[in-house]
Amino acid sequence: MKTHTFRLLSIAGLAASALAVCAPALAHDGYWHHPGHRVVVVRPAPVVVYRPYPVYYAPGPVVYAPPAPVYYAPGYAPNAVGTIGGAIAGAAIGGIASHGRPGAIAAGSVIGAVVGSTMPR
Repeated sequence: MKTHTFRLLSIAGLAASALAVCAPALAHDGYWHHPGHRVVVVRPAPVVVYRPYPVYYAPGPVVYAPPAPVYYAPGYAPNAVGTIGGAIAGAAIGGIASHGRPGAIAAGSVIGAVVGSTMPR
């Protein structure tokens, strides 16, 4: 069998299957017509279930405590200049010593920032 014919028969089979699935099985009007007697199908009444409404609670009030005051000793304050200067110097030294390798530049920058942040103390 050729591929074209096989595809056509496959599509026709799928279409027939879809039509058969969509059609209600043994559809009737509630009565089965038999000679001599009549059978009535009685379906139970639908049941209505009442569910309670969902209850949504508003979130409680949020109270934020004020931050604790920070006191510095005289002559001591966080020094960003030492950290930044140390990072720049460490990056420059790491770049020169390693001939521009990115890992050494990053490591020198971190080590220089740590050393530079301790200088003002």
